[in-house]
Amino acid sequence: MPRSATNLLDISELPAPERREMRDFFQFLLTRRTTTNKPKASYTFTDLCGTVNWKGDAVAAQRSLRDEW
Repeated sequence: MPRSATNLLDISELPAPERREMRDFFQFLLTRRTTTNKPKASYTFTDLCGTVNWKGDAVAAQRSLRDEW
């Protein structure tokens, strides 16, 4: 548990199960914050743009796939 977690809020008056729950929730929030700040993937797939040549009617192909359902 980070040291700063104990300094933010005095939970010593809570019963032991509730203190554990508070600590678990705080740890969850810390983990969620660090995982959402991950850097984006370095590969953007921009080198693949324009490499597929479609020789048909895209709307007709989409409609035929949709009508199969």
